[in-house]
Amino acid sequence: MPAIFGLSTPNGLRAVPKSDPPPNSSRHDPFYDRLLKAFLLAVILAQAGFAAFPGVDLAVSRLFSDAQGVFWANLGPWPVVNAVNKKLMELVAVLLVIGVLLGASTGRLRGADLRCWAFAALNVVIAPGLIVNLVLKSHLGRARPDYVAEFGGPAAFTPAFQVTDQCVTNCSFTSGEVSLAASLAICAVVMLWRQLRISGRVGAVALAMSVIVVVSMLRISLGRHFLSDAVFSVIVSAAVAMALYPLLDMRSARTTFAPLAPVFWLRVRLIKGYAISVAQLRHWFAS
Repeated sequence: MPAIFGLSTPNGLRAVPKSDPPPNSSRHDPFYDRLLKAFLLAVILAQAGFAAFPGVDLAVSRLFSDAQGVFWANLGPWPVVNAVNKKLMELVAVLLVIGVLLGASTGRLRGADLRCWAFAALNVVIAPGLIVNLVLKSHLGRARPDYVAEFGGPAAFTPAFQVTDQCVTNCSFTSGEVSLAASLAICAVVMLWRQLRISGRVGAVALAMSVIVVVSMLRISLGRHFLSDAVFSVIVSAAVAMALYPLLDMRSARTTFAPLAPVFWLRVRLIKGYAISVAQLRHWFAS
């Protein structure tokens, strides 16, 4: 006999209906589940592809070099562009982390806003900061393209994920700049997703992908990274985002996220500080 609310079952126990999971729970997010499966498939395909065809890295890098192995982008303004872009991204990351720490310690950031901003701050710290720079680049020892024999250097080319001694420090695999660009771009899309309409979402995804591709191509064209360095940098940042999303319950957090709240708070503070300064100057001149 099926259990009916308010009636007893044949064994004398009262039927208790099972409660459904909260509708905003990221653990029961069908879109996240599909995205996770697609991400894992992409990781498998990327790893299998570069393992089966390691020469793809050299072939792509040759597109940006001449017959003598000189990467032509180094002869133009692109090193300066790369340096400026790197400093800007690092500045954004530092301000992001400091802002979250100050907001959390002072209580200015709380609830959904704190979780969303912490999602971005933790991503830039964990992905490009810890995993890429402290683990991968420091221990795998892969030489950069402009340092391998195929492009006139003294080191040997090695495939992705192969531990070697061709580089001692600040090595090629993977790219810190690409990982940082991917972290900032992915987090921006995730945080603003609920605030955007369909056209805005398409535009945001296209812009994020463009930023990642431009930074990747810039690093490859300068001979500083192979294609696989860039691809797996994006994968690292995406993996950290996928892990943080359910931990911080981003599905519910971004429904009430106010992305411009820090801007309004800063505006009020600046206006108040300006008013106080003007009042003090008037008092000083009057006296």
